Amino acid sequence: MKNRIIAYVKNFLLNACTKINVPYSAQIELTQRCNAKCRFCSFPHIQNEHSKNHEMDTAHVKRLIDEINELGAIALSFTGGEPTLRKDLPELISHSGLKNNLLTGVASNGYLFPNLMKEYDLDGLNYILLSLDYPFPKMHNAFRGINVFDKIIETIKLANERDIKTVISTVVMKDNLQYLDRLCELADHLNCSIELFPCENIIRHLNGKTHKIENIDNYVPSIPIWAMNLKNLRKNYDNIITDPLTINIIEEGGFGGNPNHQDILRCHVAKAYLFVRYDGYISFPCKINPLKTFNTLKYSLSEIFNSLEARSIMEKHDSYEFCDGCRLGCAIASSMTAKWKTVYSKFVKSFIKGNLK
Repeated sequence: MKNRIIAYVKNFLLNACTKINVPYSAQIELTQRCNAKCRFCSFPHIQNEHSKNHEMDTAHVKRLIDEINELGAIALSFTGGEPTLRKDLPELISHSGLKNNLLTGVASNGYLFPNLMKEYDLDGLNYILLSLDYPFPKMHNAFRGINVFDKIIETIKLANERDIKTVISTVVMKDNLQYLDRLCELADHLNCSIELFPCENIIRHLNGKTHKIENIDNYVPSIPIWAMNLKNLRKNYDNIITDPLTINIIEEGGFGGNPNHQDILRCHVAKAYLFVRYDGYISFPCKINPLKTFNTLKYSLSEIFNSLEARSIMEKHDSYEFCDGCRLGCAIASSMTAKWKTVYSKFVKSFIKGNLK
């Protein structure tokens, strides 16, 4: 941990005081395939032969991990789709966490994780982010379209035995607002941290097509009610990592508006956070709004990240029209690495409380 803190301070000073750009973290989308059918997610609707046949092979992903480390990033997470569908995930975890000493995590629905943990040591894995929206098996399984609740609980218990940090990620909706206290209590009982972000209308643009959930308004909660609930829950549960500044940013309208909604933080996602798609393309400024994409088979990450095109996008922060009203947790969390005040609120306090390793 000491070495990672030193690396973060180095990156912060380089970004703040020089013309050198260094990302703080990266995410590799290993696949768009998924074994769940979550009602608010468009991934089940966009899986096709292109996404199945154009996934990066193991060697390509390993090279990118090496380049992410060489760029100076501190942390790397594997996502999907469902990343546990990749047979090489244990090998990639080892390459990231052991060979490159990156803080390594996996975001998963949890269905395949118990078998994965029984078959492999998963050395190099620091944390698992697990989706859990209801404290009751029947309700969670129905909403996610897969019988996964018991496997999530089993994954958490196995992870605790190996000292692997687990974080429950709850999508807060109109229907589960009443159960947030029970979810926080369950997470606390299981020795887990928990994040609780509101469901959002995420419109994905991929391969020239637009994908969205038509009835998403049935799920998106009232933001003032969400914020009030979170503020009250934080008084009783120390394991909540959705911090007060994040709550304020979302409550006041999120990013965008040049800026118009809040002056706490501008979006730094293009500069602070590298996102690599399943097919090896990097999107700027972010994965939801791929204004510009680069092929990592043609260019190194250093060439891409330091290109004039990428730097131009970084400098515009959240001034694009499509940024207006963005409240995505991934964008807020990655942007918080860019300012001392937000770093303290989001990361230092959580570390002190034992919610981060």
